[in-house]
Amino acid sequence: MTTGRNANVPPPLRGASLIRFALDAVVVLLTSEPHGLDQDTFIRNYFPNDVFTPVLSDHWWGEFKRAAKYSNRQFDNEEDGWAMIRARPGSQRGQYLYHVIAIRDGERVDIRQDPASLERLEDFTNRRWLTQTRSRMRVKAAEGLAYIETARRTGNARLEAEGQAILNEIVTLSPRLAAINFDSGIVNTDLSELARSRNPTIQRLLGPRISRAQQSAERLERDINDLAEQVLQLQQIYTQGSQRQLP
Repeated sequence: MTTGRNANVPPPLRGASLIRFALDAVVVLLTSEPHGLDQDTFIRNYFPNDVFTPVLSDHWWGEFKRAAKYSNRQFDNEEDGWAMIRARPGSQRGQYLYHVIAIRDGERVDIRQDPASLERLEDFTNRRWLTQTRSRMRVKAAEGLAYIETARRTGNARLEAEGQAILNEIVTLSPRLAAINFDSGIVNTDLSELARSRNPTIQRLLGPRISRAQQSAERLERDINDLAEQVLQLQQIYTQGSQRQLP
């Protein structure tokens, strides 16, 4: 490792070098719990015998954040041994503390986080979830409306069906459902896939419950769509004195 005030910043890690660095970063993160890992702590722990300039420190912290994103992608791909990593703001200005939430262990997810840290992370991610979800929903709504508008202009029935499906989709954000595969929960189409399953064990043990859940989801979808239509009509009456329907 080259250090010193005049040291050149090395190029970004690629390929096997990035993978090795990312795996090392997971190990360093695990030793930092339950407090989390910030830039200064990472540099001290990963390069204990080196003295870095601020430029080199920032470079390796940037590489660490790239490694964290890589690990998250591998975790989402259900690759064994990779970690789900999240960050939260620290007490100092500009400080972020990174934590390992869970690690893939074969087909199992091993929770590696301290409950106290999880509470702090949940509070932070919940505030971000509200704004990020609103952004995602706005994009999703615009996508569905654009599909329908284009479809009606061109007479494309298939495209209109896709747009309607986007607007109709209901996402059930349930921690219990998310715990099954450690993902975001379940959507109505997931229930439909289960209902169509030919696995005799699934149908024997879960068939009636899947059917009831699907009926409840479909009823909720209809109620939400009817409510949205009524709200839109009221808005049109008050603002323009006329009514219009959702596409």
